[in-house]
Amino acid sequence: MKFLREATPFTQVIFTLIVILVGGVLISLLGFLVCRIGMGLSFEALSRILENFNQPENLGFLKFFQILQTLGMFILPPLILAYYLDDKPFQFLSLNQKPAGIVLALVCAVILVGGPVIEWVSLLNQQLVLPSWMSPLEDWMHASEDQATEITKAFLSTKSIGGLLGNLFIVAVLPAIGEELLFRGLLQKLIKKMTGNPHWAIWVTAILFSALHLQFFGFLPRLLLGALFGYLLEWTGTLWLPIIAHFINNSAGVVVFFFTGDGLENEQPDAPLFNNPLFLWAIVSGVMVWILLRYLYLNRLEHQEIRRETDIL
Repeated sequence: MKFLREATPFTQVIFTLIVILVGGVLISLLGFLVCRIGMGLSFEALSRILENFNQPENLGFLKFFQILQTLGMFILPPLILAYYLDDKPFQFLSLNQKPAGIVLALVCAVILVGGPVIEWVSLLNQQLVLPSWMSPLEDWMHASEDQATEITKAFLSTKSIGGLLGNLFIVAVLPAIGEELLFRGLLQKLIKKMTGNPHWAIWVTAILFSALHLQFFGFLPRLLLGALFGYLLEWTGTLWLPIIAHFINNSAGVVVFFFTGDGLENEQPDAPLFNNPLFLWAIVSGVMVWILLRYLYLNRLEHQEIRRETDIL
């Protein structure tokens, strides 16, 4: 695939998006084929099983296809494409160097203290309304959001430690690796190469990252998280930091739901945005996040020197 390496960055981005879509279709067909041959399930029977996700015995199929989708759309495509785009694919994906310990601690702190500001932005997002002439679209978005929440609740419902570890693997480990490989490791690099502007690359990639989840009422907080992951890569040069930050963010939701059975949706979507205790916590959270990120930004060159001394590949 010499043409891919010699193609323009725009062509490489389009080719990447095509590979993602094709990979998703092929891996789904593979899953259906495995169920057909291994269990004798027809396409119609399997579709009914996947739609009836509230039945505990059906969750295994849902998790099986979730793993396949992550592998086929997010993990394998960037690894394969990086191999054809560069002689050093791991270096191309910024996986060749581990982060310095102090930087890792800073990133963990940012994710942990940033919870309130993300929750407040989520509340803001939930209160956004479309023009009246777009009410059918808004109704569809609400219905889709409600269905996604119900699927996630069914997906995460478990009382065992083994079930918790399995959910962490499917919901936190695999998406953190796969989505960061695709969006920050590959697309952000190609878009930066195409535009020559790291900020454009970070925010365009963050928009694609959030839009791909197809959850309008979670678009803004996911956009901010995507931008955060993008700047972590830009400032430190290692993809391991966005991967770890993504993992911490996702695993926090899984663990909270395991112990409380809650945390997937806001209890008061119509609550006031500013006359609200959450707003005060969001201000404190935002200030703390800004201080931590400011320190990371001002000392990024020093951390990169430390990172170069701890090259792992």
